[in-house]
Amino acid sequence: MNSDLFPGTLEDSTWRPEKCTFAEYTPDMMMECLRAVPYLSIGDSLGEQVYTYIRDELKKAGYGEDVPMRQVWSPSTSVPYFQSDRNGKNQNDFMTQVAEFATISIGAWDIGVHWCGTDEFYDGLKAKVLKYKALLKPGARLALYNIHYIYPDKCGEKSTWCRTCNPIGKVTAYREIVQMVAACTSTGLLDTYPITKEGRNSSIDGLHYRNQVVKPKANIVMNMMCGSDVKGNNKLGLWYPNIECNEAEAKARWRRDPVANVHSEGCPDYANKYGCPNDGGAAAQKYLEHEEEKARQKAAEEAAKAAGVQTNVATNAPQKEEAGTELPLCKKHEDLFPGKLHDFQWVPEKCRLKFYTKQEIAQCLERKPFAAIGDSLGEQLVFALRSGGANVSAKAVWSPSMQWNTLTMSHKTKINLMDYVTKEVEYAALSFGMWDIGVHWCGVEDFYHKLKAKILKYRSMLKPSAEMVLHNLHYINT
Repeated sequence: MNSDLFPGTLEDSTWRPEKCTFAEYTPDMMMECLRAVPYLSIGDSLGEQVYTYIRDELKKAGYGEDVPMRQVWSPSTSVPYFQSDRNGKNQNDFMTQVAEFATISIGAWDIGVHWCGTDEFYDGLKAKVLKYKALLKPGARLALYNIHYIYPDKCGEKSTWCRTCNPIGKVTAYREIVQMVAACTSTGLLDTYPITKEGRNSSIDGLHYRNQVVKPKANIVMNMMCGSDVKGNNKLGLWYPNIECNEAEAKARWRRDPVANVHSEGCPDYANKYGCPNDGGAAAQKYLEHEEEKARQKAAEEAAKAAGVQTNVATNAPQKEEAGTELPLCKKHEDLFPGKLHDFQWVPEKCRLKFYTKQEIAQCLERKPFAAIGDSLGEQLVFALRSGGANVSAKAVWSPSMQWNTLTMSHKTKINLMDYVTKEVEYAALSFGMWDIGVHWCGVEDFYHKLKAKILKYRSMLKPSAEMVLHNLHYINT
């Protein structure tokens, strides 16, 4: 059983229980298991880390993209995503017709930035567990991760969300809530708390862990799916909490908890944007409608201004524009500065930038497919553009330094984007330098010659009509 795994010790990326042993899965064993028991990972980045580790191990062993496992991004009880992965691809068919084993990892966001109170978390998590149980095909097994150990002191001075939002006392209370959800929905628990507590030195940011900890977590999942010999023998059973389902008494106790039932000071309050579980998504829908309405108003104002009139914000009635009050649209890069950052917008002193709505971004990228080539600073542009719609024509090519030889691979998914770069891209932005300043430093002369060679290489690969720009290094706040 799952409970037999603890206590134990973490040695060289291997969890060694005191009471028993279990199989160490090789990539070949993983693939054999997944062919027999297709796997679905549901929830946040903590569960996603296990999914990604298994996927990456299979890729390194030569297995391609067609692996019978999928991921659904549903990181909080307050986020109304049910069936799509990080890229917006719907996984409903895999979930309802293929998956034989699924895990749910939800809780870290609800302790902090999506905090809505203990009642809301319990009701929201219970509803999601029951929802996924109903969606999975008959006979599929479901395991609910409990919240693992969090090191608030390892978050770092510039990354305060974990430290301020997830104090240890709050984690303890929310672990009890997850246990009660498991008990009241007859769902087994997958608890790796002792492993993460042993793995302090492997903690990246207080919440996520390196492979020293992720590997044994993945190994436990594989043993649950397929047992010690990949043929279903000696399967590691789920742990069913030996507690009575008593929602009313538990909720009353959690409400009195002075740590668990308070939104942590200094923690961003996403509930104001996305709503809480018990409103059935109404607040989330209202927020999205509000943002879309703001974008429409902004577009209408700009159209009116372009026609020589301005719109009254309160009535939408056109007004005559006063002479000399409107700055011209920016036409040259150097005109963007000086300026100031206001409400997530750059406001130049000499001219004005056009505000693009989500629809306009999609239309622009349809005409001019975009590629960000280089490091994670350029990659961030693609994330921002995709926030308006997962299917926009914007892709990131991972080639972060002069010492990096691959030219057309994506980052985490390792997909070759050669055809996209050479046949579709109309606008490319190159971003290099950050790695070469530091961990990949080889001297200024080496950097100059290799950067020049990379620029010329990409110029020759792109279509003749494609435009290309090179990011200069931005400010680094050390």
